[in-house]
Amino acid sequence: MKAIKTNCILLLVLVFLGCRENYNLNIGAFPENLPINLIDLNSRYDEMNSDFVSPYFSTGVTLIFSSNAIRKGGNFDLDARILSFNQDKESGDFTFSAGQITGQNATIRNQLFEINSDCEERGPYSFVTPSFGINYSLFSRVCEGISHIFLNEFENTGPFSYRSENFQISLLNENVSEMYPSFYGENYLKGADLTSQGTPEMLLFTSDKDGQFDIFETDIPSGQSPIQFLSDANPKTVRKLILNTASNDHMPFVYGDLLVFSSDRPGGLGGYDLYYSMKTANGWTEPINFGPKINSEYDEFRPVVSDSWEFSNQVMIFSSNRPGGLGGFDLYFVGIPKF
Repeated sequence: MKAIKTNCILLLVLVFLGCRENYNLNIGAFPENLPINLIDLNSRYDEMNSDFVSPYFSTGVTLIFSSNAIRKGGNFDLDARILSFNQDKESGDFTFSAGQITGQNATIRNQLFEINSDCEERGPYSFVTPSFGINYSLFSRVCEGISHIFLNEFENTGPFSYRSENFQISLLNENVSEMYPSFYGENYLKGADLTSQGTPEMLLFTSDKDGQFDIFETDIPSGQSPIQFLSDANPKTVRKLILNTASNDHMPFVYGDLLVFSSDRPGGLGGYDLYYSMKTANGWTEPINFGPKINSEYDEFRPVVSDSWEFSNQVMIFSSNRPGGLGGFDLYFVGIPKF
């Protein structure tokens, strides 16, 4: 049939309604053998620190990321694109594109305009709450060499008006850097809708409190929403994860029970490598290097993960300064197994 030969524009996380003919039940897969440069998004400057925005839209998925392209190599700002992926059912050819933010995504564009400042904005993290009409985003703002975590509360108040407020979050109550927040919980799945995402129970982040970057966690008290917890100025009980080393363990992201992060610990391929660990009843498992199919002798930073029942593996986006990119750091994507 003619319709079968037509490419389908699919969600990044709800992809592959069209796929190779030999796929069972039209289930597709992201390519796992080699990371692919998001060439339509990257520039000759630096793109890194991405995050999938929820909820997902029918024409693609919104990806927020940090870039210094606007300032031509200066400070980093948050930017966003709509990612769309195609797979031809007959040939199996896989293509993708990164379009500009327009139309129904204007709220995200306006929110980033209110977040960006004369300092640097990195490590975005979005999440869904029951607060109808209010968008919440976490991000790291670097001023004078020290990074703090901020919460942005954004609300459309009319056809052409909105309200935006930034609140600094203090976790360690010390004059040290705090970066890369990420929620997790026993039944929490980032990116799912309100009816199925579960409730965040803990917050991960990194800090250079002890001279190198380590991954810390803090409990969200039972009965408190993430917003109530983050807005509370009282000191928080914070502890290091057991998987930290004497090297830098940095940029964590949790998807379900999967923790991915960057580290320059010994035994890697060079620079920062990407690792993964699983949450169990006994805590986090010993981290495993993703290996040479994903890592290189250069730096791999800030991995983020998502998936869907409509394809057989998960997708991971990360940044790297490996040769062959368009600039310094570029964003790449690669398929990884469902853990």
